[in-house]
Amino acid sequence: MTPPVGAVGVIGAGAVGQSVAMLLAAGGWCESVRIVSRTGLSAQALVTDLEDMCQVTASSVRAVHAPDAGQLTSCEAVVVCPRGDFTNTARTNIRMAGLNANAPVIASLARKLAHYQGLVVMVTNPVDVLTRLFAEVSGCPHVYGVGSNTDTARYRLTLARLLNVSPQAVNGHVIGEHGDQAVVCASTTRVGDLPVPVVPLRQVRDELTDRPRRINAGLGRTRCGPAGAVIAALRAGLGLDDAVTELCVNHEGQWRGIPLRFTAGTPTVCLPRLDAAEARQLIAADAKLRDAYEPLARLYLPAQSRQKEKTAVPQTAVRIATATQAATVTSNSPVVTDWALRYFGPWWNATSTAPDADAAVIADVNPDRVTEIAQRVADHSHEETVYANSTMHVDRDDDGTVSASQPDHKLVYRAEPGGPLHIYGYEDVPVALAAARLAREVVRGQLLADGWSTLHASAVVRDGQTVLTLGDKGAGKTTTALLLARADWQLLANDRVFIRREDDRLRVLPWPSAAAIGLGLLDALGWYDQVRDRVQRGEQLHPTQHQKVTAALHSGSRTPLRTEAGKELKPQFFPDQLHSWLGLTLATEGHAARILFPRITPGTEPALLDEDRNVGVGDFFTAGTEDRYPDVFGLLPTYLPDTQPLLELLGELPRNVLSLGHDVKANTDFLAQVIGSTA
Repeated sequence: MTPPVGAVGVIGAGAVGQSVAMLLAAGGWCESVRIVSRTGLSAQALVTDLEDMCQVTASSVRAVHAPDAGQLTSCEAVVVCPRGDFTNTARTNIRMAGLNANAPVIASLARKLAHYQGLVVMVTNPVDVLTRLFAEVSGCPHVYGVGSNTDTARYRLTLARLLNVSPQAVNGHVIGEHGDQAVVCASTTRVGDLPVPVVPLRQVRDELTDRPRRINAGLGRTRCGPAGAVIAALRAGLGLDDAVTELCVNHEGQWRGIPLRFTAGTPTVCLPRLDAAEARQLIAADAKLRDAYEPLARLYLPAQSRQKEKTAVPQTAVRIATATQAATVTSNSPVVTDWALRYFGPWWNATSTAPDADAAVIADVNPDRVTEIAQRVADHSHEETVYANSTMHVDRDDDGTVSASQPDHKLVYRAEPGGPLHIYGYEDVPVALAAARLAREVVRGQLLADGWSTLHASAVVRDGQTVLTLGDKGAGKTTTALLLARADWQLLANDRVFIRREDDRLRVLPWPSAAAIGLGLLDALGWYDQVRDRVQRGEQLHPTQHQKVTAALHSGSRTPLRTEAGKELKPQFFPDQLHSWLGLTLATEGHAARILFPRITPGTEPALLDEDRNVGVGDFFTAGTEDRYPDVFGLLPTYLPDTQPLLELLGELPRNVLSLGHDVKANTDFLAQVIGSTA
């Protein structure tokens, strides 16, 4: 049988290079192994040795000497593991000690393999820094570094020994730097399905440090463990195995080891949740790796690339408005303001504008401010809350200044009384997400102060007439809205709306947000295949989407996904994707004309129910019932509008309590019949 993979190149014929080449030759899943070394003599010797082995073991893999790395561009994958000439005498930061000797070797190889499109696996230490160097000098799109995967293996072995369990039962990760500042993810470590105390953690960390030292003392160099990590990375990256493995990649602008879930060769990030201490350790590891890399960038990156990286981006700004209220967002990153335009434009009015000294939200990429404010919050007595499904630590000064940090996303916030809300982060996308959420909160506060209320409802509009759908979670608000939106109604909102009484009518505005549509519903509505096709072509849904959902779309699974707590994990669509991907038309406002109270009952025909249900106080969001966006920064008015006038008018609208089944056509026809007279 023809092996599934053609040629794999190995650069470097030292301890790891020899072990990798031997495993490739013995594995039989590639046609040939091409060996490159600096002098050529060691490569030729290794090829001869491999030929002997392949003959003895009847392996069909051919060993070939390639005189130069540039001749490996036809390989499907290349393993980079050369070592510069130096004697490592360091007792701490041992892997970082080879930086100056190995960096010029890696930069030279990167230039020879410029724009190579295959898989590159970096082994040479310090692996996290040199993985980034190779990727940015070469421009290669698929570069991974091994290191954190061997750290993780050692962690699981150590913990298994301490707990007297099988290593296969231990599920835990080591991430960040492959070095002294590796981050042990103890808070999410499990044995079987149960959390375990990693005590004493110091003993575990000591073993992670001592284990490679023992190997080096006896053998001169670690080889088998790293070689095994390379083979695992190759098989996952080439689509031979579906697996989770810890590799160094560019994640939100930081090159560090993180777990990646490979499905048919496509990786998705599955970073474990970090507690506050682990998040601080990861920030410190990122800073260390960034500081080590910056001198290399000056030496080896083209001048124009350095200029692009270092030149300050002028401030950009976006004005967000709805009804008579508005707020301006400014940022030193155009990604942040472009995000706001995309996020708010389909439902509110968002326009680029000149930077404004009176901006309500200032959202900048500034790692130094992140470190400073996060440390300040950690050093003070602070409260803890959950904001947008992420832990937030909040410190309040006597003068009313609020400082906060979200370690999971490396974001910090600072709000002084009467001043703008400042948001700082390490990378563009997390800052953009936070800026969009909080700009919406600023406008929300203005709307509430102007007499608007927030109603837990989906909404569709036709000719200005709005059908509101209410109910508890899982009642069918989103399903009803999407069924009607497919039947030529305009989608105003899928979860909540702003509503205000104006004369004898109820005006309704959208609440801009990502739209969550379950895999089963996506399939039932006939959208699954087109969404999957876009995702497989590399297009991105909203980044708050869980990685399991992305993996399901790649694999073609249509089965609904749920967390351990039973919450469904759903694809998350940007507002503009509701139109560009799903073909829906969005509305910017309307007037309430009818209310529906659906109930999804599988296996039944759609029908009206002989029940009387009306809108109540519990259908409105208040400071006490807000479950996703608590008012941490005091952006909302102290006293919310009285909902009684709204309830009176809502009580006068036509309303129906109804049961829906799972038949999309039957449900749609029934809904059209029920609301046919609305418009």
